[in-house]
Amino acid sequence: MENIVDFIPNPTLKGDQYIAGIWFPTQWFDSIQRRRLLIKHWFLGCTIYQFEHGDLLRFPTLRSCDCDNLEGWPLILENGILCSTQLPKKLFAKVADYHLILIIGNQMAMYHYDEAVIIDPAQWVDLAEYQLCTTETYAVNVVYDDVPDFMEQSKPLEQIFAGKMPLSSPLMQQYIEQLQKNAKQKQSNQQTNTPPHFQAAKKFRLIWIAYAFFVFLIFSHLFNLDLSSLYYGSFIDFNGSGFTYLIMCVIGLVTIKVIRKIIKFINMVKQGEFDNVIEAKTFSYKIKNNDLPPNNNHSINSTIPARQRPKIINPSNWRKYLTVFALITKLSQLIAFRQGKYLETMLKKFEQGDLQDALRYAIPINDNACSTGQSFGVPKPRSKLSLSESIYGEASSIYLPPELIEHLNVLYRQSFDKLAKQNKIEDAVFVLVELLNNLNEALEFLVQHKRYAQAMELAITRDAEPELIVKLCCLANDWNQAIMIARRDNVFANTILLLEQEQPAIANKLRVEWAKTLADKAEWLAAIDAIWPLPEYRYLAEQWFSNTEKLNAKTIVKRFILMPDSIAELKTSLLSIKNNPDEHQLRFDIGKQILLHQQYIDKLRVLLHMFINIIIADAITYPNQLTRADIAKLIELTGEKALKFDIPISSLIMVKQHSLMESIDLVKYHCPEMGYRAIHDMVALANGKYLVALGEAGILLVSKNGKQLAHFMIAAESFVISDNRLQVLALIKRDSYYRIHKVDLTTEKSVDLGLIKFQFCQRQFDGINWTIVNNNCIEVINIGSTLSVVWRVDLSPNKIEQGVRDELREIYVTRVIRNQKNKLEVFTFRLPQHRLSRRYDIKFIEDIYGTPYVGEYYGFFLDAELDIVFYLKYDKYKSRLMYKRDYQYQYIGIPLTISPEQLKHLIVLSSGLLTILLVKREDGSGWDIYFYHYSTGTIKATIDWSGSCSLSGRCVGGQCYFYDDKGRLLHVNIKESEVTSFSI
Repeated sequence: MENIVDFIPNPTLKGDQYIAGIWFPTQWFDSIQRRRLLIKHWFLGCTIYQFEHGDLLRFPTLRSCDCDNLEGWPLILENGILCSTQLPKKLFAKVADYHLILIIGNQMAMYHYDEAVIIDPAQWVDLAEYQLCTTETYAVNVVYDDVPDFMEQSKPLEQIFAGKMPLSSPLMQQYIEQLQKNAKQKQSNQQTNTPPHFQAAKKFRLIWIAYAFFVFLIFSHLFNLDLSSLYYGSFIDFNGSGFTYLIMCVIGLVTIKVIRKIIKFINMVKQGEFDNVIEAKTFSYKIKNNDLPPNNNHSINSTIPARQRPKIINPSNWRKYLTVFALITKLSQLIAFRQGKYLETMLKKFEQGDLQDALRYAIPINDNACSTGQSFGVPKPRSKLSLSESIYGEASSIYLPPELIEHLNVLYRQSFDKLAKQNKIEDAVFVLVELLNNLNEALEFLVQHKRYAQAMELAITRDAEPELIVKLCCLANDWNQAIMIARRDNVFANTILLLEQEQPAIANKLRVEWAKTLADKAEWLAAIDAIWPLPEYRYLAEQWFSNTEKLNAKTIVKRFILMPDSIAELKTSLLSIKNNPDEHQLRFDIGKQILLHQQYIDKLRVLLHMFINIIIADAITYPNQLTRADIAKLIELTGEKALKFDIPISSLIMVKQHSLMESIDLVKYHCPEMGYRAIHDMVALANGKYLVALGEAGILLVSKNGKQLAHFMIAAESFVISDNRLQVLALIKRDSYYRIHKVDLTTEKSVDLGLIKFQFCQRQFDGINWTIVNNNCIEVINIGSTLSVVWRVDLSPNKIEQGVRDELREIYVTRVIRNQKNKLEVFTFRLPQHRLSRRYDIKFIEDIYGTPYVGEYYGFFLDAELDIVFYLKYDKYKSRLMYKRDYQYQYIGIPLTISPEQLKHLIVLSSGLLTILLVKREDGSGWDIYFYHYSTGTIKATIDWSGSCSLSGRCVGGQCYFYDDKGRLLHVNIKESEVTSFSI
C-alpha cells in the first residue's frame, strides 16, 4: 500500500449507486464484526480479500445499493479498478497498475491483490453440529421440453395482398367448361384437320405396310407357305402353321424397327444431335419480326443484389426415360402439338387485348431450377391471378423455342408496363414474380409504391436474400423480426449498406442493434467499430473498452486509433511489454496489427517507433510468422530512412514457426503429474488461459501453468465454445435434460438458460446462434435471455449419426435405408445462413465390386476443416486400422498395430490432415496417443499417458485437448507445434 494517512470515516458515494464491492476497514470493525458482515453480504461468485488495513468483498457483477444505509465503504468500478469515488481522468495513468483505490482526504491509498490473502468463507462455518443429507434439488428457472419457435412466418399470398387479386370472370369459367364438354369433338376434328406432320406420319404408315407385306412374302417363300390357305381359311387356324408364321413376321417387323430406332438414337447421342426434351411448337401462329425486341435486355436496372438461386433439382428418372421413348416412337410430335395449341390460344388472347384472360393462360418463363423434367400434358388456365405459395415446389416443364421465349418475355414486359400505368399493383407484381421470375424487381416496385409490409411478406414467402428481407422489415417498422433475421444470418453490415444512402435514420438505428449484438457475442472491439460512426453512442464504446483485455494487441492498436487521448494510461504497460522477454508473442501481434491498420499509420507511428527495434530482434530470436517483407514494410511505415539503411533486410535470418505436421522426426510427449480433481472437459481461451470443467465442483479459470485465476460455481460436464473463445455454454446432464449456463469470460458474468432436451449438439457456436439436433431435426437456437428456435430443417427419413462444425460450415452424416441397404448420406450447410451447399452419398468399395473387403467395419468420423468424411475399417488378419476418404475407393492402412481388445476402447479424433488415435494399452497401465498424417502416411507425434483408466480428448480449430480423471491436462497447438501441460 502507498500514501497511507489518518483515516477519515466519510465515504464519498451517496444515495443509490451501482457498486462493485464493499470495503470493511479495521478502524470501523473488529475481526468478528468484519467476518459477520462479509458473510451477510456475500453471495455466489463473490471474492474476499483480507488486507492489513481492512477486508474487501468484491462482487462478480454490479449491484444496486443504497450507500447511505450500507455497512461498510461502497466501491465502484472505474476502468477495471475498484474505487471509493469517481477518479479524474488525469489520475488514471498513475493508478493504472493497481486494483483498489481508496480516497482518504486529499490522498489515495492504493492496493494490489497480491498484498492480500484470499479467504474462503466456508472455513468460517462450523457444520459439526449439523447432520447433512445428500439431496438432488435444483433451482431451475425454465425447462424446455420443446424450444419455442421464433422464425419469420410466411403468410398466404392472398393475405399479403388483402384479397385484391381479381377473381376469374364468368366468361372464363364458361370457356373452361366448354373445353371439357367438347374434348371428344376436338379429337375428331384433329383427325379430320390433320397437321402436316401427321400427314407425313400417314405416308410412313403406308410404307411400313408395304414393307410388312414384302417381308411376309419372303417368309412364305423360305418356309414353303401355302398361300392358297388364305382363301380357304386354314391360315387363320390357331393350330395351323400359317398363324405361327404370321406371328413370326410381326415379331420380326417389330424387332427390326426397334433395332433401327436404337441404332439411330445411339448415333445421334454420339454426334451430340440428340436433345432430351420435347419442344412445344405453334403451327398456325407465326411470330412477326417486329414483335421481337432489338436486344435481349428489357429488365429494369435494380440496385438490389441478385438473389441466390436454390439448388437445381435433378429430373426424375421415369420422366427422362419416358421422354426418350416418346422421341423414339414419335409420340413427342403429338405431345408438342397439344402443347402448341395451348400456346396458340394464349398468344391470340394477348393479340386481342384480353389481358386478364391472357395472363391466366400465361406460362412462367426464365426459371427451370425446380423442374422435375419434361411435361407430357397440357397446362390448365388459372382460375385467378395468384402467386404460388412456395418457390421450392416441384413442377414439370414445357420446353419452348428460343424465339418464342423471347416473344413471351416481350409480351409479359408490355403487360407489366400497362398494369403499372393503370395502378394495378397486385396484377403487376403477379407478372413480375410469377411469369418473369423477377422477385427483386417486384420488391423494388412495391417499395417504390410504399407497399413496405407487402414487400416484406413477399420477400419472406419467396425466400429472398436475408439482407433484403431485413431491409424491408425495417422499412415496414417490424424491428423485432428484422433484428432476429439479422442476428441469425449475420447480415447487419450488408443491410446497413442498402439503407444508409436513402434511409440514414433507419440505418443508424440498425447500426446500434448491430453493435449490441456484437457485444452479446463478446466481440467488444468489433462492437466498438460498429458504434463509433455515431458520436452520440460513443459512451457505449468507452464502456466496452473496459471489458476488453488491457494488454491485448488488438485493444492497444484500437485505442491508439480511436482514443489517442487515453494513450497516457498505457505508457507503463507498454514499457512493461517492451522490456519483458517473455512478451515476444505480444510484440509480434502488435506488429501484425499495425500492418493490418497501416491506413492509420499517422496515429500508430508513435507505437511503431516504440516497438520496431525489439520486434526485429524478436524476429531473429523466436519462432514467428513474420516475413522479411513484413519487417521491411514496418521499417517503411516508421518514416525513418536511416533505419532502412541501418538494418539490411536481405541479411536477416528469420526464425520460422513450424507446425506439427511439418516435423520430420517423431516427436514424443509425456503426460503431466497426477492432480487431485477429475477433469470433465477443457478449452483454451484466446488470452492463453484455460477453462476447466470439474462437474458438480464448478468451473475453473486457470493460467497456462495451472494457477487458479477464478472459480465459477456452475456445474459443468462439457463446454460449447464460441468462435472467438470469449464465451462458453456450460452443460451438465440432468436425467434426459441438459442444464445450460452461458458464461461471458470477459466480464465473468453468467446467465442461467434453463433445461433443454436434445439428441446431441455442436461443440462450437458463434456467440448467439447454437445448433442442436433433436429427433433428426437440425435446430438453430438463439441464445438470449430465453432460448428460441430461429431455423430448423428436418432430415427425415434420414437418421443423423454425426455432426461437426467450424466457422464456415456444418457437416452431418446421416444413415438411410435404400433398396433394403444401409446408405450414408452427407449434408453440408454453409454458415452463417445455413444454406445447403453439398449433399452426396458416400461410395464404398462394396458398392462398386459387390463383395465386402476382408475385415470388419469400425465406423466413420468427420472433419469440418477439410469438409471430408473418413471411413474406418479394421483388418482383423493384419491387426491394423484402415481408412479411406469419402471420394476414394481403396482403403489405406495406418502403420499401427491394434488388437481386437484395443479396438473396443479406441477413440478417434480429427484435426485437418491429422487423425489422432487414443489407444488403450492391453495391460490397462495407460494410453498411447498417436498423431497420424494423411499426406505422408506417417505418425508425427506420440503422447505417453500412463496410469489412467479414463482418458478423454477433443479437437477444436487446430487445438487438441487431452484430460483424465486424475486431474491431468495437456494441450497441443498443432499450428504452432506447442504443448502445454499441467495438473489440477
